[in-house]
Amino acid sequence: MTRPGVFRSLVALRAKLGELTALQEFDRADLVQPLLSLDHETGASTERLLERVVTATRKLHDRGRLVMLDATGMAAAPGLAGGPAALLAELADRLHFPATLMDGPVPFIPVVDTAADDLQLLRIGRLAEEMGVGCALRIRHGPVTTQEMDVLLERLATSPRNLDVVVDLAYVRTVDARRVELIARLVDLLEDCADFRSITLLAGSIPKSLDRVDQWEQPRFEERLWHEVVRAGATRLRFGDYGVVHPIAAPGFRRSRHISVKYSCADHWLYVREPIADPDADEARARTVQAVCRHLVDSGSFSGPQFSWGDRQFATAAGGTLDGLGSTTKPVAFATSHHLAYLVSTAA
Repeated sequence: MTRPGVFRSLVALRAKLGELTALQEFDRADLVQPLLSLDHETGASTERLLERVVTATRKLHDRGRLVMLDATGMAAAPGLAGGPAALLAELADRLHFPATLMDGPVPFIPVVDTAADDLQLLRIGRLAEEMGVGCALRIRHGPVTTQEMDVLLERLATSPRNLDVVVDLAYVRTVDARRVELIARLVDLLEDCADFRSITLLAGSIPKSLDRVDQWEQPRFEERLWHEVVRAGATRLRFGDYGVVHPIAAPGFRRSRHISVKYSCADHWLYVREPIADPDADEARARTVQAVCRHLVDSGSFSGPQFSWGDRQFATAAGGTLDGLGSTTKPVAFATSHHLAYLVSTAA
């Protein structure tokens, strides 16, 4: 089992079918720390969400990696008494009891937001103590002061040596000197505040929606920003990103009239996007997925079918020999799988 806090990169993924499928095919979890965000969607089943998260958490535990779980996005779910802390406690209970006679309890690293109230901080701190693997503190509401960090640590009652700090910038569309300076100052403050288990800079540069078709490139601003902050002196800062989706979850579900793939490369994102002739027809969607995969495979940015499970699926789909391509989750699953392998390759 990889010890908590031992990782090169962190990836924040939504607990949705495409992302979870990719995670369950991932076999190099020793280098990449997954952070699963549970988000409330109108009309979606909370029970089904919990079942998927339990399955993925067990699978990754079997492969030697503890998962970070963040239920902050479930705060607005109807009928959720006790808030995110109660949901994390429910997951802990389900994972404590073995799925088979050969299994043991499966712990995870609970995540708490700096904006959480005192009761949530207290309960999540207690949960972390019970599971014995520490917790993660997610800073996503601007810089914090030393005094604010002292209060947060007091409420959590968790040793800094058992605490992973995630500085979450969400969406970044460029890199500028002022932002680099502010982040470097915050990292300095955190390092002076306590000897934390890890500090990670988390950001994503994929826009909320794509407005072009065919294929084009965009710089990986999240990675460029991290490099600049490290050059500014934050040499212990870990890298984190949001996988292949926009950092902020959109409310509800809207069927897209396009198929798109966001593909991570050494210095850029490759976007491939094509319209669907009939968005409500599975066959038309499948043909468009095949076309998008073919464009990707024929591009100079494709890493090859041996790079990851997702890349093998891209290559097979491009040849028209993969079933079920009409599913909306397939492109995300394939691209997320490639992205996980990309993070491993950059961390090795």
